Amino acid sequence: MTLIEYLRKEKGLSQIQLSRELNINSSAIAQLENEYRKSWPKLRKQLSLFFGVEESCLFDTDGWPKKINIDLPKIPLKK
Repeated sequence: MTLIEYLRKEKGLSQIQLSRELNINSSAIAQLENEYRKSWPKLRKQLSLFFGVEESCLFDTDGWPKKINIDLPKIPLKK
């Protein structure tokens, strides 16, 4: 999972809602979150301002979104 996806979900936003907030195409958010494309400078700035974090927290030096590891709770299986 990318940090962008995590922060978006923490705010309770869908990809479409976030894209509307930033006035960009929703496929750009989907492609970033799925790591199919790197971000352009204007979008990096918009996302960092929207989430209130430094660009370097969200993206590596080449503009690719940073990944985070989230431990999911163990769910007991039925026998």
